Amino acid sequence: MKEHLDIILGIVALIAVVYRAFQIETKIYDTIEDLKESTSNRINTFERSLGLHIAIYSERKEQVDYLLHALDDKINHKSNRFFDEIKEFKNERKCKCELDEN
Repeated sequence: MKEHLDIILGIVALIAVVYRAFQIETKIYDTIEDLKESTSNRINTFERSLGLHIAIYSERKEQVDYLLHALDDKINHKSNRFFDEIKEFKNERKCKCELDEN
């Protein structure tokens, strides 16, 4: 009877150890899966953030290009007006010099 009891207790202890090992294995796999999901979520968040920053950068670049082009046009316009005024001034001066000589 004692031998049967020892065998039964041994089998129960073996079952408990195997059960506990399977519990630990399950926890390990669950932790790995959670880590995989967390990493995937972080990568997706980073990709969305990067996409947003690229879109904002592209929009700002376009706006700066537009402003630079507008400033170039304004500078060209002002310089053309300035040169036209210089030409007019030279013509007026030339006319005054001709009148003074006569």
